[in-house]
Amino acid sequence: MSDILISAHDLLDRLASDTPPKVLDASLPNSPIAAHVPEDDRKIPGSLEFDIEQVFSDREAAFPHTLPAKEALEAACQGLGLAPDDEIVIYDNRGVYSSPRAYWLLTQAGFKKVKLLDGGLPHWLSLSLPVQHGYSAPAPLSSRPVLQANESVVSVDEVYANISQQRFKLVDARSAERFSGAGPEPRPEFPSGHIPASFNLPFTEVLEDGHFKSREEIAALMRSKELEPSDHLTFSCGSGITACIVWVAAELAGYEHLALFDGSWTAWVMSGRHES
Repeated sequence: MSDILISAHDLLDRLASDTPPKVLDASLPNSPIAAHVPEDDRKIPGSLEFDIEQVFSDREAAFPHTLPAKEALEAACQGLGLAPDDEIVIYDNRGVYSSPRAYWLLTQAGFKKVKLLDGGLPHWLSLSLPVQHGYSAPAPLSSRPVLQANESVVSVDEVYANISQQRFKLVDARSAERFSGAGPEPRPEFPSGHIPASFNLPFTEVLEDGHFKSREEIAALMRSKELEPSDHLTFSCGSGITACIVWVAAELAGYEHLALFDGSWTAWVMSGRHES
């Protein structure tokens, strides 16, 4: 298993240690965008709420789930008691869905010891492991942590310029139907389709039963899509969530030259470039 992932039983052992990791629940609420899941208050013991929509996004941005400014991210981490040298485990309530977004946010800000719970909360519950009801109270830091500026973000202008002069391969994590235009977008006001010269790797293809596939399977899949380890890859999706699933899959497979089109298809459509 890659050091990005931690198993449920290994996390259980770490929680019983003298220095347990900080456990972050990065679940998103039910919406038309993601598969519906039961909503209850069962959490992994010690869980803190990592609120992607309300706290760890720029609420003033034109697009949902936009990366917050470095100072805002520092303030959010201070409030949750997260320091860059902390051992952190992240999960979500869909197995693998929004937790990779939290992983991307923290690792690109300079956190060095971040893992994802393999299988997330559904797998934890399937093993009848201990739970608590509701979130634990955070212990805020006395001062803001000093974080790195996220240098992995690619702008809509860079994506547009890349069509004619390719510096990276743009990898779209949406479904094949949305990518081809044959299926609708979850947001009915948006057309489906894709950015010219992009590659389609639906995030569901790197997963199996709520877990990431093996690094060997992911590597073979990516090569079948003409994505080589030496390539510079930029990931996109609908609004920057599921693109991070494929980012983590690429890391698992040993790919190193990674970036994120944070605004993704939402930014592309709103820019009007899809009409040109």
